[in-house]
Amino acid sequence: MSKSHFILKFNGPGIENGEIDVHDLAPALVAIGNLFQAANATINGGKAKASVKVRATSEGSFEVDLTLIQTLIDTTKTFFDFAVTNKDGIAAANDLAELVFKFSTALSVPAGGLFFLLKWLRGRKPDKVEEKGGDVTLHIGDNYFVTNKNTIRLAEDIAVREQAKNLVSVLERDGIESISARQTNKPELRIERNDIPSFEIIEPEEVVEEIQDEERQMTLQIISLTFKEENKWRFTDGAEPFNAAIQDIDFLNKISINEISFAKNDYLICKVREHQVRTSKGLKKERIITKVLDHKQAPRQLRLM
Repeated sequence: MSKSHFILKFNGPGIENGEIDVHDLAPALVAIGNLFQAANATINGGKAKASVKVRATSEGSFEVDLTLIQTLIDTTKTFFDFAVTNKDGIAAANDLAELVFKFSTALSVPAGGLFFLLKWLRGRKPDKVEEKGGDVTLHIGDNYFVTNKNTIRLAEDIAVREQAKNLVSVLERDGIESISARQTNKPELRIERNDIPSFEIIEPEEVVEEIQDEERQMTLQIISLTFKEENKWRFTDGAEPFNAAIQDIDFLNKISINEISFAKNDYLICKVREHQVRTSKGLKKERIITKVLDHKQAPRQLRLM
């Protein structure tokens, strides 16, 4: 049997005199128990089982003293025996707790486990992933995060991610602004309300079938325009509104030097590429304006005759 002790702390104006509403506490405790069961199943499979026990509470914000207890399924062996006879070894209770809660910012390089990784990613996908020795380095632009293969396994496991999301969802309740986790003799990891989107599960869309990829000339009325990086304007072709990216560099350059100006209900005659695919989530169509042939201004006067 192996054990790891850690503190789960709830902070916010809704917690008074070290008291918390049971309806806020219960879902969080169930989620932390389910989270470690899912993490244990992902890392250790059927070789061991994990459970979380409540030890005591501490006044202040509201602290819950928890113990993660892990036992081998094969009760005739100790953890040492298992390590000798199993090449891949087993992640003991303290290892599992670190895979979830560990974090470090030494030398200004973020590193750590599941929760700190999700906070750092903020729903983004890494531009590049490098493996060296036991480390995995994730790159986004000029920034990077150092972790390990088992943390990546947890981050990619749906059951683990669902329970992590369930735990931080307590922050959606009035009066609770943050939760913190602290292992014995380790720094405190803090999750705040603005971190909630980082724990959302974004399922990738798998392209199943290419349906349409063609270019045609269209007349489009401008509903709204933007000059941000993606240049996705909103148009209508007389049927329904849609967004389309503009890739005509000459046209965009003329706008940037004020050669072209726009007014309400102006329209463009342009070449539009329509790309339609069937994905795992249904049909998806993307429109891209490859060339603007003409810019027509909307009528500025009424006709009496």
